[in-house]
Amino acid sequence: MKIVMIVLLVGSVLFAQDIAIVKKMTGEVSAKRVDQIIPLAIGQKIHEGDLIVTKNNSDIGIIFEDGTIVALGENSVLSVDKYLFKPATHEFLVDMDMKKGIASFESGKIGKLSPESVKFRVPEGTVGIRGTKFYVEVK
Repeated sequence: MKIVMIVLLVGSVLFAQDIAIVKKMTGEVSAKRVDQIIPLAIGQKIHEGDLIVTKNNSDIGIIFEDGTIVALGENSVLSVDKYLFKPATHEFLVDMDMKKGIASFESGKIGKLSPESVKFRVPEGTVGIRGTKFYVEVK
């Protein structure tokens, strides 16, 4: 039973869908993926479920498949909980949770085609996407 669980867990990590790419980065930024901490670099892929963490004097710019852009400042923590972009079947979902730090967000095609499908949560509420850009700071 344990072997099956390990194989399933490893298989899900190996076949995780790339949903975004790191386009800009300064300093030390990592992604917690399942039970691993992965140092990030420009050009590296982001997966659904990743927890992105920036350290002091660090920042990151991420571009998602639909053109959504997320930038995080230093000492930020963002969870990319769900992401679905399947325009052929009209399936869209962006669900992110900002734990702390500074972020700017610019919606891509999902925000334009299905704004109700975009959720950006913060500790004291949820940011509803009605325009295309916003800036948020979570202390």
